[in-house]
Amino acid sequence: MWGAQRRILLDMLMVCWGLGTWLGVNGLYMQLPLLVERLPEGWRLPSSMTVAIQLANVGLIAYVVLRRFFPRAPDAPYIYLLLTVGTAALYLNSFLYTKTASIGGTERSLSFLALTFFAALVGCTSSVLFYPYLRHFRDVYLATYLVGEGLSGFIPSILALIQGVGGEPECVLSPDNSTVTAVHPPARFNTTVFMILLGTLSALSLVSFGFMDRCSAFLSERVKESEAAKEEEATTEHESILQTKWFSVLLLMACLNALMNGALPSVQTYSCMPYGSNAYHLAVALGAMANPTACLAGVWLRPMPPGTLAAMLAFVLLPLSYIFATAALSPTPPLHTETIGRFLVVASWVLVSGLVSYARMWVYGWARRGGARGMRACGAATQVGSAVGSLVFFFIVNFTQVFRQHDYCPAPAH
Repeated sequence: MWGAQRRILLDMLMVCWGLGTWLGVNGLYMQLPLLVERLPEGWRLPSSMTVAIQLANVGLIAYVVLRRFFPRAPDAPYIYLLLTVGTAALYLNSFLYTKTASIGGTERSLSFLALTFFAALVGCTSSVLFYPYLRHFRDVYLATYLVGEGLSGFIPSILALIQGVGGEPECVLSPDNSTVTAVHPPARFNTTVFMILLGTLSALSLVSFGFMDRCSAFLSERVKESEAAKEEEATTEHESILQTKWFSVLLLMACLNALMNGALPSVQTYSCMPYGSNAYHLAVALGAMANPTACLAGVWLRPMPPGTLAAMLAFVLLPLSYIFATAALSPTPPLHTETIGRFLVVASWVLVSGLVSYARMWVYGWARRGGARGMRACGAATQVGSAVGSLVFFFIVNFTQVFRQHDYCPAPAH
């Protein structure tokens, strides 16, 4: 990292800008230990969230259509608009997330899911908008942008740790001893305050991008306009993406994101909650911390050879299989009453999050050789994989009995 000549202030702005990409989505996932107890969907809430998030891919489609009609329009105005929408959605959600509506005779968290959709527009569209914008700056700044993107999960996890969510509930009998209610310990501050903090961080991302985009002090760090135009046209300086190896890498990217953005968030409650609220919260928070850690490793270390990356991904199959096994065996997965069981499930989530995050960063770095077309193709593969994984697991979670909810406080025997 430090071997290359660079502007540290620009690195910091890149990190702050990248922070805004998935901040809303990751931050809302950090609140799930509180939200699943308060909103009517219960444990099905994460799968509903993944669908709302994937519906935000309409932003990607709108961007592609706009580029078709206005091919020479700069990307910066789109980025300003997206970050403004994401910031507003977080601030509004902080006050409206508890508002529900009856749909088909069932109470649904309509406000929360609708505003989650608008917050997710930033992340979904960033895959094909923010990465190509980076071509205007020297290659050395890609890694620090990715660190910021990783921090979009890390910082909310730190806030959640300070907040103190995820305490073990106390089972309280009703006065007539007929029912038992799970009473969770209060957090240090509520979800409204948490979302306001997220909105403030999103505003910081918007301001940082504006400063980076408009400040003349960073002109020396920009790529010449003629070279950026060549990347846009994907001339012979870059590899053609119509090759078998490109198809393989894009397929890998789609599979990695189907896991990280679709399958795993949908089953995390079923995998972790039987081990206790503390285990669930640790898995969410430490897994989010593993993402920027993996990106920092990519800043300081040389990229892995493809063979080493393949071996790493083969190793990931072990903790990944354990995660799905614990989710499928819920509410009584192996060792769910033992300390070693809690350790294994948390360690599995952290390993999978960190290693898959590194693999995704490796693919993004590799995709730069295809210029702007390569980066957009990589972003499209990201969103296609995320959408497929989310929809498949939404139907599995909501319309099958594969995953079953753990009962904190079973009804007393009569």
